[in-house]
Amino acid sequence: MKRLKLAIRILLSFGLIALLFTTADLSQLGEILGRGRPLYLLAALLVGFGDRVLMAVKWNLLLRVKGLQISHRRATITYWISTFFGLFLPATIGGDAVRAYAVSREGFEVKEIVSSIIVERLLGFVALFTFVCVSIVLSLAVFGQSFFPGIWRLFWTFGLLLLLSTAALWLSLNATLAGRAAAWIQRILPGAARHQLAGKLGQFYQAYFSYRDKKGTLALFYFLSILESLFPLFWTVFLAVAFHIEVPFLFFFILIPIVLVLVRLPISIDGFGLQEGAFVYFLGLIGVPAEEALLLGLASHALGLLTVLPGGLLYAIGGLRRADASDLQAVREQWLR
Repeated sequence: MKRLKLAIRILLSFGLIALLFTTADLSQLGEILGRGRPLYLLAALLVGFGDRVLMAVKWNLLLRVKGLQISHRRATITYWISTFFGLFLPATIGGDAVRAYAVSREGFEVKEIVSSIIVERLLGFVALFTFVCVSIVLSLAVFGQSFFPGIWRLFWTFGLLLLLSTAALWLSLNATLAGRAAAWIQRILPGAARHQLAGKLGQFYQAYFSYRDKKGTLALFYFLSILESLFPLFWTVFLAVAFHIEVPFLFFFILIPIVLVLVRLPISIDGFGLQEGAFVYFLGLIGVPAEEALLLGLASHALGLLTVLPGGLLYAIGGLRRADASDLQAVREQWLR
């Protein structure tokens, strides 16, 4: 089943990319690529590296508030390496599991590390959906730019996602609901499994629930996550300027958050095909030629991958010991424990 899912994701990514290339004039793609300006390409790359550093700093806030004292340097190295591993490891392990395993080797409890990663993901989605909704409201109400007829439908879609993600975060930190969920699990499981699983879930949830008392840190993380959404936006702006692709600056505030949501969907390989398709579709709504939109989408995706590659170098020089089959099994066990 896992191999079938992987095969479907690969076929979807390659199928979408192939379809997009049939809509573009390859000679024009080469011409647009040839007019790239190195200075702006370098600026885009530096913004991408800054994004990786900010991600690590945000995560370290969640660790430190729980007493897991890790230097920002070490957190950044670990985050970078785990992101690099995430390009190659199967979904059942993933970069997040490598991150948890790496920090646990320094003597910290896995439950505390995993709880920080879950909070990071949930609150990150809330911040991202907030960013989209605010961008659309500013576009419509303040600047009078509707861009395309379906923008209000887009707003209500992301408004619903914002509501659902906020509700999920709030409900997960509600002690009463957690108690009822624990009681339900104990009723449906047999005796031995009930006590074993209930104990592990209880320990994990206590680690996760303690974030409820860290409202100041959560608020800071939330605002930093909104700030982080600007980094891929600005590196795409620099890429557009580098290739002389004319796109209204405000439009990137709507396009890029949509792309960030799409690439997180577990239906393709690292969002390949989905990201490029989103660029072609949404930029096409404002008259950008398919060749320019496709190249911008590919360049933005490629730059995102380039910012991950330093993790491989850091790993090679000793950020984590070289992983063999037993190491990866340890990662899996730590993650599922």
